[in-house]
Amino acid sequence: MIGILATLIVSNDPDPVAAPTPAPAPVSSSPRTEPTAMPSPDHASAESESPTATPSDTASPNPSSSSDADLTAPAGYAEATETMWGLAPSPCNQHEQQLVNLDDGSSRVEPAGTGEDNGATKDPRGAELLYWPIRCWDSGNYQLRAVPNTRVGLLPADKPKSFESCKAASGTGFGALGLFDSYDREKRGFVEGAALCSVTDRGAVSMALIDHIDDGSDEASVSGTLYVWPKSP
Repeated sequence: MIGILATLIVSNDPDPVAAPTPAPAPVSSSPRTEPTAMPSPDHASAESESPTATPSDTASPNPSSSSDADLTAPAGYAEATETMWGLAPSPCNQHEQQLVNLDDGSSRVEPAGTGEDNGATKDPRGAELLYWPIRCWDSGNYQLRAVPNTRVGLLPADKPKSFESCKAASGTGFGALGLFDSYDREKRGFVEGAALCSVTDRGAVSMALIDHIDDGSDEASVSGTLYVWPKSP
């Protein structure tokens, strides 16, 4: 009898091991989202600006390049020819000046003048530009100017590079400019992307693009593409 009672008590007492366990929580199929770090004040202000407000957008327009030139020839002029031109000063103590013919980009060197002849040439022989030393004891001795009685002017970098704009610029004149003085160059607009324009002694319209300026030594040198619209025969 005692054994039967013990058996009944044990069978009615819930088994802690056999107690039902709760069902596991469902696992979300979406990927786990990592906590996002708060942006720093500088980062937040940068993101609040327009994504297009980059330095290049606020800077001045890009200067024109050789590929931007409109080479259309008007009536009375032949198709434009393409060559190169440049200014390359010799050491000042050689007392030489360079003359550049904008009909074909050719240049020649002759003895530099002295006194009243400084910055002049007795026989230009068709040259439009003169690059000469004004002194010889410091850097930046050379200056550039249009040969007197020639039609030469500066076409700014932001202006269209075409026959019409270049012919118009050629009548504006081009006085002496110290090329080694970068401040003076920029103030005058003699910068990469601009052009020297001329109506030459042969009646051609020439556009000497300023593609590269190098003033890393004691004097400045210049090089670029030269387009010439000759008059039709």
